[in-house]
Amino acid sequence: MKKIVLMVIILLLTTGAAVSKKQQDEMTALASTLVGSDMEVEDWEVIIKEQVSKDKVKLLIEKLKTKNSQLVTSEDDENSIKYSFGNIYKNNQFSETYNVVIPKNTKHQAQFTVVIKGSSWNKSIEKEYLKQVKSIKNDFFTDNSTKFACLTTTLSGKLGSVYFIKRMKKSLNLQNIDEQSDTVENSMLNKVVYGYTPLWDQKITIMDKPMNLQLAFKDIENGKTKLTIGTPILITEY
Repeated sequence: MKKIVLMVIILLLTTGAAVSKKQQDEMTALASTLVGSDMEVEDWEVIIKEQVSKDKVKLLIEKLKTKNSQLVTSEDDENSIKYSFGNIYKNNQFSETYNVVIPKNTKHQAQFTVVIKGSSWNKSIEKEYLKQVKSIKNDFFTDNSTKFACLTTTLSGKLGSVYFIKRMKKSLNLQNIDEQSDTVENSMLNKVVYGYTPLWDQKITIMDKPMNLQLAFKDIENGKTKLTIGTPILITEY
C-alpha cells in the first residue's frame, strides 16, 4: 500500500500542479467536514513548497532572518546546505518552520518549504491561520508553489468509514472515488480512499481522472479508527 502511495507522490512531483485562484482554503474546508460531529481535529499540517533560483535564494534567506528572530539550524553536507527558521505563532496556537535546501549540484534549484502545524482547531485558530498563510504566500511564494494540507481525527461508535465517506461526498462534492484495501497480514491500516473535489484547482491526474483528496483509515484500540485526510495527497506518515 505504501509503495502505491509513494508512486503517486512521485507522479505528482514530476507532473506538477497548476495553481490559480481557488474557491476555498484546503485546510479550512477539511476541518469543516468535522463540524457538527463527535470528531475533533487532533493534528493538522499545511506544507507549501516551491523551487527557488540561485539568484533569489540569498535574498530569501536574508528576508527570513529579518522576519524570524532566530536561525534554528544550519547544516552543510556533501550534497546540500540546509537552513531552518522557526516561529511560534500567537499563544502557541500553531507553529511555523521555514526550510531552505540549497543543492551543491548547480544543475538543481533550491527548494523552499514552509510547514505550518498545530494540535487543535477552532474558529480563533482558523482566523489566525488564514491571516498568516495569506501573509506567507504574499511574502515568499508565487503562483508556482504547491500546497499540501492534512489533518487527523478519530472515528468511533456509529461514525464508521462508510458513513464518513458519504459525508465527505456531500460536503466536498467528492467524485472519482476509488478505494484500496490493505491486504498485508497484521497491518493495522484498513484502507485508503482517493477522490476528487472541484473545490480546489490543484490536482493530479491518474488514468485520465483528476484526484486531489486522500483518506487513510487505520484501526486503533477499542474498535476506534484513526483517520488521516490530505490534499492533494498525503505526504506525511499515517
